[in-house]
Amino acid sequence: MKFSKTLAIIALLLFVAGNAMPQMQRQSQIEVYAGAALPMAPEEFKDYYKVGLSLHGQYVMFPSPRVGISFGAGYEIFAVDNDAITKDAESMFSDLGLGGDLQLDVEGSANIIELGIGVRPYLSAADAPTQIFAFGMVTYNFIKTKTKINATYTETVQEYDYYTGSYVERTYTGTSEGEEEWDDDKAGVAVGAGIEMPAGESMNLIFQGLYRFIFTEDETTNFLGITAGLIF
Repeated sequence: MKFSKTLAIIALLLFVAGNAMPQMQRQSQIEVYAGAALPMAPEEFKDYYKVGLSLHGQYVMFPSPRVGISFGAGYEIFAVDNDAITKDAESMFSDLGLGGDLQLDVEGSANIIELGIGVRPYLSAADAPTQIFAFGMVTYNFIKTKTKINATYTETVQEYDYYTGSYVERTYTGTSEGEEEWDDDKAGVAVGAGIEMPAGESMNLIFQGLYRFIFTEDETTNFLGITAGLIF
């Protein structure tokens, strides 16, 4: 999905919301919530990054009691899984017949800032104390990744020493360092569902699960966000 198409969808949602404003019977609300983000795809993202932190805020207005229009911003951060990368690298070295010792020190993260607008149809009656809703959103995502790798390879071999006329044990060590940064801006979508529950006269609790798709060039980047928070 190109950015122009995303803007067209946003414009359509705003037009629908604007036409419905005179019918509004439900008070607008502000939501803040946090939780976990689980990498799902592609394989490199799923295998080499840990479960991330997800932070979100939304403003929701209601063209009708059973439909909300949300304007949101979010932030996810995923840390590199050093153990998973080291395990796969050692396996690759073993498959190549290299018998030395490989030590890796990998640091890095993937950061995603998203801006979005969505539609939230409510499945429960407007006056029910507990509200259940579905959710769909178009997003624009600012992605930044940074990875730094320090590698040390040590191998001990038996070599013939012509000066002594015998075999001796020698150890060879090689080191290398690498650092990579990558930035990109991509459109995306998110779908999910949630529940709102009373938590006092002026606040509600919200629990939400969203499956997010970011249309990156090679393969779509997917992750599942599971969050909880407060509604004011």
